[in-house]
Amino acid sequence: MDYWKNQDDEYKNRSEVSYFVYLILYLLTIYVIIWAFTGMWPVFKNNYNSYALQAKAWLNGHLDLGKDYSYLEIASYGGKYYISFPSFPSYLLLPFTIIFGSNTPDHMIALISIIIGSFYAFKLAKLLGRSNESALFWTLFLIGGSNLVFVSINGWVWFIAQNLAFTLSISAIYYAVKKKGGIALLLWACSVGCRPFQILYFPILFYILWKSNEEEHRVSIKRFLYRTKLWYAMPIIMGVSYMILNYLRFGNVFEFGHNYLPEFIEAKDGQFSLDYLSQNIGKLFRLPTMNTDYKIVFPKFDGVAFWIVSPIFLSYLIYIIYTIVRKEQENLRINLCIIAIFAIHLTLLACHKTLGGWHFGNRYTNDLLAYLFYGLMLIIPKKDVTNRIHYPLCLFGIAINIVGTIAVYNSWI
Repeated sequence: MDYWKNQDDEYKNRSEVSYFVYLILYLLTIYVIIWAFTGMWPVFKNNYNSYALQAKAWLNGHLDLGKDYSYLEIASYGGKYYISFPSFPSYLLLPFTIIFGSNTPDHMIALISIIIGSFYAFKLAKLLGRSNESALFWTLFLIGGSNLVFVSINGWVWFIAQNLAFTLSISAIYYAVKKKGGIALLLWACSVGCRPFQILYFPILFYILWKSNEEEHRVSIKRFLYRTKLWYAMPIIMGVSYMILNYLRFGNVFEFGHNYLPEFIEAKDGQFSLDYLSQNIGKLFRLPTMNTDYKIVFPKFDGVAFWIVSPIFLSYLIYIIYTIVRKEQENLRINLCIIAIFAIHLTLLACHKTLGGWHFGNRYTNDLLAYLFYGLMLIIPKKDVTNRIHYPLCLFGIAINIVGTIAVYNSWI
């Protein structure tokens, strides 16, 4: 009996690996098409290498860069020049900087990051009950059919942090579901060091960890916190490291440099303001326009409706409505919590002076996708025969992100 069970397990593992290989081949096809039409192959040098410059400066015993770089977003403070982005990507690049100096292989790191992210998304889908076919489809939709394509095509400073934040977030969720709280919370802390608003999703990870423990042992939250206190050591250390670095550079534990960029220093209302809210909320949902030649025009600044370039949001909405109509209470509560955090997150984004500057799509909303994927995997029926109705959305997402990314990098739009 054990022999046949082992044989069956081996077959399942082999089958799962095969589906993941298919997934990687599909994703690489998307990237190769874009690289071929833009010439942005991952082996080339990264000219926008802020994080490597910062890591190199640290290794040389300096917190500042020593000089200004006019083509990068540099914070000027106290007569010195600093990188103006959260610091975790430079932590990651430190060992690479020892070998390569400031010419770290950022484009290749970006590619490896999104492949790792796809692995954890696929494994998470499987862990939450999806078949191999379903896990393959939804992971392809999540990554290849969303605006993640634009931020993962290269290692430019503006995009690699979002790429890393996605991978760190989806892996944190995976380990939380696996009840490995220490790893999950450390990965979450790392994601916050890439995109600070990821801090909003701590309640989701905590709920996943507590709920699985509570179901097994019927423990209160207070008792759960006591039993799992060691889980919080590394995330706290990581967070303290960000704060110390911020304080040593800018005299404020919460300031990583963006407020000292010229565009925000000169802005009447600063970097964040409620005065930006009304116009930016509209931009989160604005449609592309049509010019006099009857061509559809996608704005390159401040984005377009996020559900157009990431139609998996529409699939999520469809399943939320389906769940409510069917009055299926299981997993609805956690999804309502996710949606509430999304609302807070989008509101905070809309209070920012810009919604992403130069790009295709609406890249700031990519920061929601890892948690959307978790919520979506919870509410898809176990016997999921509805994938086919989402195929057109997936194909549309793949097509528009391939064409849009190529068009922007080639200055066609």
